[in-house]
Amino acid sequence: MREQRGFSLIELIVTLIVLAIAASIALPNLTQFIVRQRVSGQASELLNALAYARSEASKINNNVVVIPATNAASGWSNGWCVGPSSLADCNDTAVLKNYPAVAGNVSITSPYLQATNKLTFRRDGTLLSGLSAQSFKITSERLEASDNAARCITLNALGKASMTKVNRDDGC
Repeated sequence: MREQRGFSLIELIVTLIVLAIAASIALPNLTQFIVRQRVSGQASELLNALAYARSEASKINNNVVVIPATNAASGWSNGWCVGPSSLADCNDTAVLKNYPAVAGNVSITSPYLQATNKLTFRRDGTLLSGLSAQSFKITSERLEASDNAARCITLNALGKASMTKVNRDDGC
């Protein structure tokens, strides 16, 4: 008699059922992981942009602003840019660096705007607004309400940015 090789139909079906059960357990967790990573990535990119603007202000010995692409509190989700204090919007030729729109249902909000209340770093790296620095909130409506995965970026009077984790619906 010949020796049989391979899998029987029963073994194949059982293996597929086990894989389906494992996938159904892992998929929701994977979705939340992706959303948390997007929020974290955007927060890191904004933090790096603030550090870049602060260092450019010192490097060029002039005031540097970071402004949203759209003149609204939620305009930061459409991207932002860094440039000299004369910068009117992100389409200006004087822009030092542009940052693209936020992807994947991540929202960034801050009271800093294009025309009034600009986020300005002085030539020594400190904030022009001093002690009245505002914060940035980076979140997504897809985050679970209590998983502490949203981010707040705050600036101190010296212009140093720091990031903290908060719940989705909490303020900074």
